[in-house]
Amino acid sequence: MIAFLSDLHSNLEALETALADLDELGVDRVVCLGDVIGYGAAPREVCKIAMERFRITLQGNHDAALLDDQSARGFHERALRAIDWTRRALDPELEQNWPIWDWLGQLVPSMELEPNGSEAVQIVHASPVEPLSEYLMPNLPADHPRLRANFAAAQHRLTFYGHTHHPGWFAEGAAFVPAQGHDVVLDLEAGRRYLINVGSVGQPRDGDKRLAYVLFDGDSVRWRRLDYDVHKASQRIAAEPELPETLGSRLLVGK
Repeated sequence: MIAFLSDLHSNLEALETALADLDELGVDRVVCLGDVIGYGAAPREVCKIAMERFRITLQGNHDAALLDDQSARGFHERALRAIDWTRRALDPELEQNWPIWDWLGQLVPSMELEPNGSEAVQIVHASPVEPLSEYLMPNLPADHPRLRANFAAAQHRLTFYGHTHHPGWFAEGAAFVPAQGHDVVLDLEAGRRYLINVGSVGQPRDGDKRLAYVLFDGDSVRWRRLDYDVHKASQRIAAEPELPETLGSRLLVGK
């Protein structure tokens, strides 16, 4: 059993709840699909947990933007302000933060993964075509050129991704199916190709404020949706005057 998490976005309360759930389930193989930082107010704590607990962590577009301003082109103002605040919070001049910067600097946005006893899968932050920043939004029609290009570019039958914060899946030739609710299960059809969005731990955007992550056992994908102390996470952001207040209030509605 492997857990795929994505888009933590410096949300300590959500991450701790997800990991407590995994501990209770006895799952210790945890893979993060990127965006460890950005938006939230606990980047140091979240990075340290990721460094200690995750088998693999990919680079997300917010992680890349923290390292290089050029990667932040196209970010909206709130995201840019959060990146600037995070850079100050993780002051690279302080020796105590150097391990975090070294770790962030070696992350990559795409990788092949060969689970024990299961077929190889591709893991990306955003998409097979553009692993760092392309958006495979739920409203793409089944025959959209972007989807066709991504299924063609996918290295394996199964691709797990994040980035949009919308849990669910595209099966090749079909429209997006949202994973709505707790413990939604996708039984994988033999021979069919899938692009599987694991959702967001730190900032869900599908109208459900509960954190989202998935469990994968080789034959099926199960989405976990869990309540966490969203008010504490929101208040943590509100306590930082340089972070936009809306980054906290949106957590309360899952948008």
